Amino acid sequence: MSQIACQCGKKVATIHVTEIVNGEKRELHLCEECAKKKKLIFPAANAVIDLNEVLSGIIQAAGETESDELQKTTCPDCGISFGEFRSGGRFGCPNDYEAFRKGVDPLLERIHGTTQHRGKQASARAAAGQDGRLAQLRAELRKAVADEAYERAARIRDQIYALKKEKGNAPV
Repeated sequence: MSQIACQCGKKVATIHVTEIVNGEKRELHLCEECAKKKKLIFPAANAVIDLNEVLSGIIQAAGETESDELQKTTCPDCGISFGEFRSGGRFGCPNDYEAFRKGVDPLLERIHGTTQHRGKQASARAAAGQDGRLAQLRAELRKAVADEAYERAARIRDQIYALKKEKGNAPV
């Protein structure tokens, strides 16, 4: 592929813009410097996003309506205040969830839509139970077929189908 020169004629174009206006196609080939002059590149485009800063901002924005009393509340175990939690975005100990419940519950509800934890462990355990049941039914189905107990095999097959349908991958 050949290199295309920038409009300035001094450098190779590294930014290529195709614009279609009223059905007419126009191409613009620019070096980085010319693109900055035309405000097609912004300095913040290469900025790194600090996740802690973003989360702290969310926590602070959520806490702007909180009372001074809540801001001064401290954990009896670790001594961290709710204000320190808000500004840092981290708890000092597990007891902080309970100590700051009044301020944390609304925050969790806004972020997650609920204050109830429905994490991976509970759903993984349920899936493992279903997988175990599925394996057990398949073993029973093989035995029923081997014993030529076809009516029992049909009932087991239907149970397997129902369990798989419940899991969301219906075809047996």
